[in-house]
Amino acid sequence: MDHRYIDEHSVAGRYLDHDLPADQRAEFEAHLVDCQECTDRVLLAEMFHARNGSKTQPAAKPKPGAVRVRLALMLRPWQFFLILAWAAALLVFVSSFLIWITRR
Repeated sequence: MDHRYIDEHSVAGRYLDHDLPADQRAEFEAHLVDCQECTDRVLLAEMFHARNGSKTQPAAKPKPGAVRVRLALMLRPWQFFLILAWAAALLVFVSSFLIWITRR
């Protein structure tokens, strides 16, 4: 099992939710023995699940047809941050421009 597959299929979270088939679960557990990075991912996901109460009750799966859901599934967290940063910069630029225009 490689890291790209683990990221794309949210294996760490699905592992904690007991949502993996038995063969994938065994393969992931074998991978965890030698991989500190994935062990850290599982610990981080476990903390997230414990904080949000997801460990006892898995989150409801989103409807696949919604545009925002497809966008959320397609983008990584750093890409969301980049989009929000650009939107904030644009907002600052437009508001500064409007202030400059009104004071002229």
